[in-house]
Amino acid sequence: MRPLLLLDFDGPLNPHTKPPPPGYLRHEIAEGTKSWVVHLNPHHGVELRALAATFDLVWASSWEHGANRLLSPLLGLPQLPTILWPDRTPIPGRSWKTPYVAEWVGDRSFVWVDDGVGDADVAYFPGAHQVVWPVDGRTGLTPDDFRAIRNSFADNGDPAHS
Repeated sequence: MRPLLLLDFDGPLNPHTKPPPPGYLRHEIAEGTKSWVVHLNPHHGVELRALAATFDLVWASSWEHGANRLLSPLLGLPQLPTILWPDRTPIPGRSWKTPYVAEWVGDRSFVWVDDGVGDADVAYFPGAHQVVWPVDGRTGLTPDDFRAIRNSFADNGDPAHS
């Protein structure tokens, strides 16, 4: 079974800094009476589409199904499976997403990119085939991050060992 690439949106793909880092383009999106401004790097869509040759891409974003409706088209992505978050109560020392990610992935291999994860979240997934990848939400995913994600699993779904 192919590994999963779990994608957070705000932070990894839409940096929190204003103005955004170089290379990001401003997008105004609206749905009903709500509107948002997001900043996306067009190269991220290219990288994610290339990673889809190795990984099954999954939205692990608080945008939930809105990620498919509003964000996937901006990145040139197809509709992706989406992890839903029934409860967003903070968990001291850990991301509120972690238990839901654990339940969703089971024992399947994955890389989870998120700017809201830290050491406790990494330790929550002790298996070598389950990689939590903290991203700096001020810079978003960088070429080094994409290189590391590409190299994180060999063709057979096992983590690559350096």
